[in-house]
Amino acid sequence: MTLWPENSYSTKQTHLNKGTTMKNSRIPLIALSLSGALAIPTAQASNISVGSNTWTASGAAGLIYGDSTVHNSPTGNAQFGYVSTSGGVYGVSPLVLRDEGRGTENQTNGSKIQSNAFNASANDTLTLQFNYVSTDGRGYDDYAWARLVNADTNNTIAWLFTARSTNSANGNVVPGNVLNRQLDNNLPDELDAVLNDGNTVGFDVAGTNWIPLGSSSGICWDNANTCGPTGWIKSAYSFAASGSYFLEFGVINWGDEAFDTALAFDFGGLQQVNFSGVTLVPPPATVPLPGGFFLMSVGVGLMHAMSRKNKFRGQA
Repeated sequence: MTLWPENSYSTKQTHLNKGTTMKNSRIPLIALSLSGALAIPTAQASNISVGSNTWTASGAAGLIYGDSTVHNSPTGNAQFGYVSTSGGVYGVSPLVLRDEGRGTENQTNGSKIQSNAFNASANDTLTLQFNYVSTDGRGYDDYAWARLVNADTNNTIAWLFTARSTNSANGNVVPGNVLNRQLDNNLPDELDAVLNDGNTVGFDVAGTNWIPLGSSSGICWDNANTCGPTGWIKSAYSFAASGSYFLEFGVINWGDEAFDTALAFDFGGLQQVNFSGVTLVPPPATVPLPGGFFLMSVGVGLMHAMSRKNKFRGQA
């Protein structure tokens, strides 16, 4: 018990006020301590970089500089990659599609390129760029795909891009209803990536003079405006779960091997050193297309077009 001398009210009150202040000040300190104890660190989502990944090709693939048909992508890289049906091989597509009865068979020749495995966590993001270039049309529908694959099971986890040749400049080139035509019910049946931030994907008719198209460069199956590049399309994907994955990009001929198609691809940090064994196409100024070769390719294309035009008539 504290004894206070007479006439010491002010001293007593000061002491009591001080004690009350100290007592009250403990409340937020305790609350702060409890909140700190309850806080659990969370993993931060990150942007996955595949710039240092190594890539292996099956069929015709390479690196190329931008030109007047397929410009450099928004990444700012000096070069980007491509896969083409010209010079392709058989059995590269993971997709089994319905046979619409217009070709001699289903998928024929094509090419793909595959990355090595990399790790990602849930909610990590991946951004890729694609540009689909076709000289073919519907009925013999060339198509392209990009997918994310579980490296442990080889199961397709997500479709990142699809495209298909068309008979109309305003046709559905991307995504092209490719996944709606699947026969394999074990594969995802819709795109999992967001294309062009959800905006409309158009078709940029700008000719087909492009080296990866081989003998089809400079021609179109109907000599009209149904061929050309789509322009660069951004594919953005958010990982649903942690795991080990690899990427695969490819393009395939359908029904025959005429009128080739190619898929250009790019991503941040793409480096030539990581693409072992693929063709490096020099800048456009150093590789003029020989006049004789160009005329021959046009002639071959016209013959194919004349033999197939009636089969395409009326197909949109």
